[in-house]
Amino acid sequence: MEEQLNETPIPFSQLLKEIEIKDKSTAYVLIEANPPDIPYIMEELAKIENVKSADVVTGIYDIIIFLEGEDQNEIGKVVIRDIHGIKGVKKATTCMVVKI
Repeated sequence: MEEQLNETPIPFSQLLKEIEIKDKSTAYVLIEANPPDIPYIMEELAKIENVKSADVVTGIYDIIIFLEGEDQNEIGKVVIRDIHGIKGVKKATTCMVVKI
């Protein structure tokens, strides 16, 4: 004889209750650059996977970048390893996005 199961399905929200959902870290990086090198810098930034957008701007900064990474450490590594190493980047100021 077949045994019937009287269990009701577990709601999806209940399944996710035990799982920690982690948001990615994001940051804006404000670049001071040598003006003649800006086109080259923009080309190099386009090659960096974590760079989601980069815009040339007026004012005290020359380029503003929006970065995404798994955590703050990844953001820091990208800025130090990839962005500071681009010829023509004089200074990079990182502004981490916080959730309030």
